[in-house]
Amino acid sequence: MKKIKLINAIVSLVLVTLILMVSACQEEIAPKVVIGQEGITKGDEIAEVIVEVAKKDGSSDNIIDRSSCTTIHFPVRGILNDEELLFNSLDEVMMLGVEVLEIDWIYPLQATLYDHSEIVLSDEDMLEEIQDDCIEGGDDQDNECIDFIYPFTVSVFNQVTENVENHSVLSDQEAFEIFSSEDYVININYPVSLTDLDGSTFDLNNNEALLSAIKNAPNCNEEDIIDFETQFETELIDLLIAKDWHVSSFEEASMDKTDIYSGYKIQFNQDFTMLATGEDAINGEWEVELMDASRSVSIEFDTDIESFLNLNENWEILSFGQTEITLERETEEQGIKTLQLSAI
Repeated sequence: MKKIKLINAIVSLVLVTLILMVSACQEEIAPKVVIGQEGITKGDEIAEVIVEVAKKDGSSDNIIDRSSCTTIHFPVRGILNDEELLFNSLDEVMMLGVEVLEIDWIYPLQATLYDHSEIVLSDEDMLEEIQDDCIEGGDDQDNECIDFIYPFTVSVFNQVTENVENHSVLSDQEAFEIFSSEDYVININYPVSLTDLDGSTFDLNNNEALLSAIKNAPNCNEEDIIDFETQFETELIDLLIAKDWHVSSFEEASMDKTDIYSGYKIQFNQDFTMLATGEDAINGEWEVELMDASRSVSIEFDTDIESFLNLNENWEILSFGQTEITLERETEEQGIKTLQLSAI
């Protein structure tokens, strides 16, 4: 009996020793995590302003999606004047000028959201839902006035896995993901640099300085335009008023009749009156309309002179630039008429 008791005691001692050894090993293996006072977690003010800077700004392609919360992926296709067109870049889209307002975009469209996630827009209704929820006009939380200069490094403690690792932050997407995570405690390895829209740079050495620099960044115009009809309309009105014009080309039913306007100068006045001066002085009125389905310049000369009566139309705007405006009108009686005005 004593022998059995002795064996049980030895076994118990061995088990206790093994448990203590395993515990000691675990303590030795466990990471020594030191969370300093500079540790940043989701919800901290500095984390929130960093996320605002790192959000995806989708305003550059608003001419396509009318939403600063989405960025469309190229190539895209659209239908203009019953013709399907392929666009490989935003520059190609913008080359169309005012005609871009007439494009019917072909779905599905691939896009990136403000949080850098990817989405497929299956139809216009899906895009409209995003547009309705998107805050525009500079009141959004996307800070476009200042940017990080990448890369910068952070030490990240994952509260779930209890792992610590250094991470080189290379982009807005990575910054957004790290500082918006509920699992992380982050220490920024300073210095960190920022740049504003003027190209000025700021080198920061602690959390307080970084927070102050972002909150007090120089003001910039974050107006995210989605109402391009109004923008184009304003641009064209200002352009017509700012310069004197002459008829550089007029064709009717494929016949060139430009010469009948030779020597005439046309002035568009701020009160929407107009004056053509040359052999005669002819008064009139004008209007620009780019809203709804109308993309037009209306001209109405008060005269009996046939050549200027021929200009009295609601002209469709084909294109306009700083020195040239091209207009077109199609009627059953006279066929297609084209009018080109050039700045003097």
